[in-house]
Amino acid sequence: MIGIVSTAYFTVKDRPGVKTVKKYWWRNVVIQHLKFRGKAFVIATTGYGKANAAMVITYLMEEYPSLETVVNVDLALSTNDKFDTTDTVLATKFIYRDADLTVFKDIKYGQIVHEPEAFSFNTEFVNQVKNFKLGVSDGIVGTADMLIYNSKQFKEMVDKYGQTIDVIDTEAGAIAQVTKKSSVNFIALKIMYNNALSPWDNDPLHKFKIYETSNTLKYLLARLFNLLSSRLVLDFTKNNNDELEVINELFELDHDAWPKMFKKNVAKLVSGLGPSLMLIDKKGLTPEALDIVEVMKKKIEDEGPSKIILGEDEWKNAPKKWLRKLMFLQNIHVNDDELLWNKSAKYDLQLEKMFSIEEYAKAVAKVIADRSQDKSSYTYDGATVIKKHLLVALDAAISFYITHNDTHEFVESAGQGSQLVANEFMKFLNQQLAEVESPFSKIVVYIKIPAMGAAKLPVYLVTKNKVNTPIVFNGYSERDQKVYTVVDITRNDYDPLKVGSFKVTIRLKNAK
Repeated sequence: MIGIVSTAYFTVKDRPGVKTVKKYWWRNVVIQHLKFRGKAFVIATTGYGKANAAMVITYLMEEYPSLETVVNVDLALSTNDKFDTTDTVLATKFIYRDADLTVFKDIKYGQIVHEPEAFSFNTEFVNQVKNFKLGVSDGIVGTADMLIYNSKQFKEMVDKYGQTIDVIDTEAGAIAQVTKKSSVNFIALKIMYNNALSPWDNDPLHKFKIYETSNTLKYLLARLFNLLSSRLVLDFTKNNNDELEVINELFELDHDAWPKMFKKNVAKLVSGLGPSLMLIDKKGLTPEALDIVEVMKKKIEDEGPSKIILGEDEWKNAPKKWLRKLMFLQNIHVNDDELLWNKSAKYDLQLEKMFSIEEYAKAVAKVIADRSQDKSSYTYDGATVIKKHLLVALDAAISFYITHNDTHEFVESAGQGSQLVANEFMKFLNQQLAEVESPFSKIVVYIKIPAMGAAKLPVYLVTKNKVNTPIVFNGYSERDQKVYTVVDITRNDYDPLKVGSFKVTIRLKNAK
């Protein structure tokens, strides 16, 4: 069982694969016990301060004896200039910054009698989370029932303690002390609200920063839940950030099912062996290689935050140095029915370039054709890997509507709509790749299409399972081409209705 402890309150709604076993109050603490895709989690929303934190973690370990790992995910203040708003610190070392028992011999400032100077965790679980590369940095957390408001206070603390501290909070040290004594794994993921050494208590950007740090917290939780609940052995140590964005999205949308598109008996996903991932069975007898490439990835421009969230003056004067963190809002897709989704700053999309499905398909086809020129193979454990596959992820703003040619009714079914969009892509891809032979046993094109709300529906285009033959995507339907029309919206506004025209964006409904 994995425990999540936070001062923030969030919920995980029931859906296929996710079920709340129990939700209740315990001494002003909200406890949620749930099964997430076969893995048991317990979420505790605690009050502020060391006493509340120690009380909650002690209760969890007594009430849930199978608790083996605890993660503290919370907002905090930075005392390191390199950490700014929405930066996340993964902490494995914790000290008390308000403990002064130096009257005792050989006791240092910050140390409790008969306790180590710091509580450190260097376990396999720590390495596992680091392998996920969730955009976090290492740092030391200093815990106390007090905050720091200026650099003078910080200097006084450092002079007493004798070394610097990267993050200050009011809970993590107490959790670390209790879990260390109980041999339970522990890490903290601290999302920076602000730098404690600069004036922050009357910050005019307070509202915007709270939105951003809250969204980052949900982003981390969504990915942690999906990755920690996986039954596969995961090693993403050597993957680059673009590959990990695609992998994380696939886990979010299809969890452990997506690798089985390539290899049915996959038990491990391992990077650093040549391809993006090596798909390995339990015995390691029939490994298969998977290369991942992203097409038409959007660039995040350093533009201002939303005028909707901030006032006009605040928007104009927002500091540029941390606005790059708005990329979280573009790169994450936390569905409404999964975790709390707070729509924060929005980009002005009126000037964003939009392409037709044919143009998207041409970009995908070019990548496939280029990759198909490489006929080399990979090796694993000294033997040649017989099968290699290619996954192409299309990262683009696709907007369209689907209509029946005779009845002129719009298609709103998620399943049928996804099938029709896939069919439209296959028409162009099969035409453009008709003379291209690939060395890949299977090619999968992964496309995200917009659904109701903030949701995204995955569309997978899969080739026939053959090597060195002309590339053909399975399931193309001539009949659907005649009956339905999938039309791109190439205008540059997002009005729900254009009077006097058929330019209506229909977003597919989520499957219930």
